[in-house]
Amino acid sequence: MELRHLEQILAICRAGGFSSAARSLRVSQPTLSKSIARLEGKLAVKLFDRSAGAAKPTAYGRFIAERAEGLLNGVASLERDLEQLTHGEAGRLRIGVGPVPRLAILPGLVQHMAERFPTLKLETEQDKAQSLLRGLEEGRYDVVFVTFEATEPFGDLMRVKVVEDDHVAVARPGHAALQEAQPLSARQLMAYPMATARLVPSFRRWAGDLTEAERANLQAFVSDDFDLIKQRVMATPLLTIGPRLIFQPELAQGRLVELPITWDTPYECWMLTTADRWRSPVVKAAAEAAKAAAA
Repeated sequence: MELRHLEQILAICRAGGFSSAARSLRVSQPTLSKSIARLEGKLAVKLFDRSAGAAKPTAYGRFIAERAEGLLNGVASLERDLEQLTHGEAGRLRIGVGPVPRLAILPGLVQHMAERFPTLKLETEQDKAQSLLRGLEEGRYDVVFVTFEATEPFGDLMRVKVVEDDHVAVARPGHAALQEAQPLSARQLMAYPMATARLVPSFRRWAGDLTEAERANLQAFVSDDFDLIKQRVMATPLLTIGPRLIFQPELAQGRLVELPITWDTPYECWMLTTADRWRSPVVKAAAEAAKAAAA
């Protein structure tokens, strides 16, 4: 069985028929049909039930398709890793980030890498932490930047701590919460409407059981875009929370005011990659660039 057979089987399963799969593979339908028929003859099993222009995978076809995706991703990952090892700055680096690294680390990281590796192709994408980590394992990213709280189930990945910071609450100057005793407890904080991104497990433990009013306050404005969150907080009586480094420019300008909180779990951003990709000088340079950007 050749790699092209895996690509063909997977394409037919996804398309539900030979004609659509042939178009996606850019081959003729008769060519695809003959290729699969020859493979079925060689394996002595039927891979697809064909009827009325449709193709439904048999148990054998499903088994191969399930294995094929991982194998093809592995081959693609191997090709990319080899490209980086052999071509260095002429290769490609695909970066996945969560909402905090997207704002606090990614701009500086991209600038540094572009200056150091002028011909390096950079691709960036923001997503949920679990999706980013799965994408890293599946070969869709070369490096991802996420909070340490998301990394525990992925123990076989390489980890580089990029930055550690305190969690704080912020509000616009003159906010009523400034009159509260500080640092703010969870109950004090959630007495006010808030703008929030995704809440990590340590925050949920700190918050404890929520009343209906507290739950409503936590959901007053929800976004994974911290630029938008900050705009809403500066324009309205909403509070928000996050690592201090996210709010540093607005705090320095006096557009936001810091409200210390009793949530004592620090924010930690980690860069994760695979052991194979970690051998690439470009990936190691990305780790150093991220640390410099965070600083």
